[in-house]
Amino acid sequence: MADESIARFETAGGARIYRLPLQVFPHMWGYAHLVIADGYVALIDVGSGQGESDAHLRDGLARVADEWGERVGWADLDRIVITHAHIDHHGGLNMVRGLSDAPIAVHELDRRVIVHHEERLALTRFRMGVFLRRAGVDEARRTKLLDMYGWSKNLFRSVEVQDVLRDDDLLDGRFRVIHVPGHCPGQVCLQIDDVLFTADHVLPEVAVFLSPESLTAATGVDHFLQSLRRVKGLAGVRLALGGHDRPVLDLGEAVAKIESIQAGRIARIYEACAEPRSLAELTAALYPAVGDYDELLALQKVGAYIEYLDQRGMLAIANLDEVAEDDLGVPRYHAA
Repeated sequence: MADESIARFETAGGARIYRLPLQVFPHMWGYAHLVIADGYVALIDVGSGQGESDAHLRDGLARVADEWGERVGWADLDRIVITHAHIDHHGGLNMVRGLSDAPIAVHELDRRVIVHHEERLALTRFRMGVFLRRAGVDEARRTKLLDMYGWSKNLFRSVEVQDVLRDDDLLDGRFRVIHVPGHCPGQVCLQIDDVLFTADHVLPEVAVFLSPESLTAATGVDHFLQSLRRVKGLAGVRLALGGHDRPVLDLGEAVAKIESIQAGRIARIYEACAEPRSLAELTAALYPAVGDYDELLALQKVGAYIEYLDQRGMLAIANLDEVAEDDLGVPRYHAA
């Protein structure tokens, strides 16, 4: 159970930030952030649009007005920013668009997920099917996992986006945009004064989900590690606020911890490749207790690290002849 109280922060320049807790999935909480400065009002992320998420977002805005005395409502929004196009951050747009006509901004690499959602879902579902087949998942299990893959995403309907973000933009003269691909192709961090909104890039206690680039370009372990180094070097950050998890008071320390965890995971998966194994076999060995949707996440996660190791020539395919001759062949990886 998350702390459902609204936290208030203030930047060195006097901008007021309200952290709104949202139950984005049955077992996951996240945050939207309301930023108010000199008559300007921005909402960063909008929750999943599922379960209680929309109600929590509406209640959060009302509580900011009632409990903190801010003169703010849906009609007062000047900007809606989506930090990245994962459903727990953008799914609430269908509800929000009925309450506010504030322009929506998202990074150019995530724009298509929101404006062409149905098309993108169909294409990524196809790629997921190929990925699961090559992983060695049997047909019955593959069908079930594909159905799970689309269950929440099918609830969203495409929404127009007014503005695209690019690295180093200064959005509305207030938010410096830092493009941090890895967890999502178009994920961004936003810096206002001495506060950095880190989305799902820097989370001190929550494991960041990574998937292979064979599913979506500009994701994966290598992009994530490069993006970590990027934010680690940012100057003047006193406070970092993520889309989940607690606030971070020492950004460098938090990033160093995440880098250490990533190094451990890379080593663990490399060691698991001491004998030839398919991706499904590796996943079962590394995560024996997971099932259903968590299994799908685990397969993608292991696939991302296998991809990282393979890119560096640290793995070889034991059954190369079989894979080369058969489109349905299942690679069996081993340490090179």
